[in-house]
Amino acid sequence: MKNMLMILGLGALTVFSGPPRAAAKDTPATAEQLRGELETAIKARDTNAVLALVNWTGMTGEIKAETTQEMTGLAGTEVAAVKLLPLPADYQATNEMNGVRYFPNVRVCGLINVVFPQAGNDMQMPYGENGGAYYVAGMLQETFDAHPTKAVSLGVMVMGLFPNDHPGILKCAYVYLADRREKTGGFQCTNSWSTSFFGDTIKSCRVTKVSGEGSFELKIDEDGKTVFDSDMVETNPEIVYEKK
Repeated sequence: MKNMLMILGLGALTVFSGPPRAAAKDTPATAEQLRGELETAIKARDTNAVLALVNWTGMTGEIKAETTQEMTGLAGTEVAAVKLLPLPADYQATNEMNGVRYFPNVRVCGLINVVFPQAGNDMQMPYGENGGAYYVAGMLQETFDAHPTKAVSLGVMVMGLFPNDHPGILKCAYVYLADRREKTGGFQCTNSWSTSFFGDTIKSCRVTKVSGEGSFELKIDEDGKTVFDSDMVETNPEIVYEKK
């Protein structure tokens, strides 16, 4: 599962300043209408229609560029379905990195889950309401620390070897520090998945085999270097990492 819960702009692309929508009546009035329009636009590979469903209000040029790249890529991808999901219990609307706080520009109501044809792979992004219309959430930012601890890239990779006819389900939960504050994250996947984000360090991680007969492995990277690799584990029901 790929989580796009926070879109952090680091790229340098042509900025998309917002698609043409003549009036508020043209924007989806319900979450279901937003879901349906997004699914139709993706399957039609209509880039402009996909981008039109994002709320661009208040976004910086850098974040607009990164969001445009993400959504344009989505428009060119084959998908099986687009669904609405409730917000998970551990959902964090605000993300902080390098003294900058990132937060959505809509009142977040739930997640849009884009399901890809490959089993166990999907992409999630927050959606919400603003002024009576529904959008895919854009991202705003504000500086709260002019001299922050520099964040580094953190990566959690779960790799499983399971029979094709009996795929394994693995659950991963981790604790990390970002701007010296403790945060949590996690995912559940079929066979294998990985995620990367920015922070200070990963304090702990636990991977549990929910179902399936096979081996699995946990690998943790910090700032481009592997700090932990369990190697393949077959008999244990879980792998636990604790930073020393």
